[in-house]
Amino acid sequence: MEAFCGNTAVCPRQKHEGEMGTKGLEKMGKRFPQPDVSDLAWETLKVAVIVPSCSGLWPAKFGESLSNMVAYFQGSHFEGDHEIKVFSFCGKVMPEIRHHLIGESIAWGATHVLMLQPEITFPVDSIHQLLARGRAIIGVNYLTNIIKNDYAAYRKSGTVQPDPKGPEIEEVDGVVPGMVLFAMPVFDVLEIPFFIHKQISDTPGFTEDHIEFWKQVKKNKIPCMIDHKLSLGIKSLHHGELWH
Repeated sequence: MEAFCGNTAVCPRQKHEGEMGTKGLEKMGKRFPQPDVSDLAWETLKVAVIVPSCSGLWPAKFGESLSNMVAYFQGSHFEGDHEIKVFSFCGKVMPEIRHHLIGESIAWGATHVLMLQPEITFPVDSIHQLLARGRAIIGVNYLTNIIKNDYAAYRKSGTVQPDPKGPEIEEVDGVVPGMVLFAMPVFDVLEIPFFIHKQISDTPGFTEDHIEFWKQVKKNKIPCMIDHKLSLGIKSLHHGELWH
């Protein structure tokens, strides 16, 4: 698959891994006519930054990072037109919030969705770094629980901790979507609902809504990649510490 950013200065026309199909998004919005991959490679780069929240409140430092990243993107040079727009929505049920924002992104005609959680700070060129990887899905890793020493990325064996000797990017089973960039065709191949809470056996507990999403991604052979280099600049606002 060709790179979807359409701007070779930032995102070379590399190959996406995984199987990308065609599927309407029903009530969330439909992308018709479905463009060919070769057409996507040259269309206007449109990044929808979506910020789901149950409270509707953002920490000041998150807002500062977001504003600076948007300004940096708008002022950057690309080989072609580029646009960026921030979408925010709050409610009581996180899966519904995420679906609403993905639908808004589709209606706007986004080529990419950058999903953020208002709990981190990040470098101004974060979008550029993620686009340059040329991946269908790529996110960052950061500290999520300082007591358990848990990080956002995980595999069946457990949390993915920093490894200074590891590769710049690597595949994982899933990641807390604190910062994840998606090429829009990813959502065409997945079943709705994308995000859902499921009850844990007969207990009163429920899984986090992104668990089932990553299972679908894996089933469709779309690698979930983590950018460890960018993760060096991610800071958790919960714990006030860099993840490395």
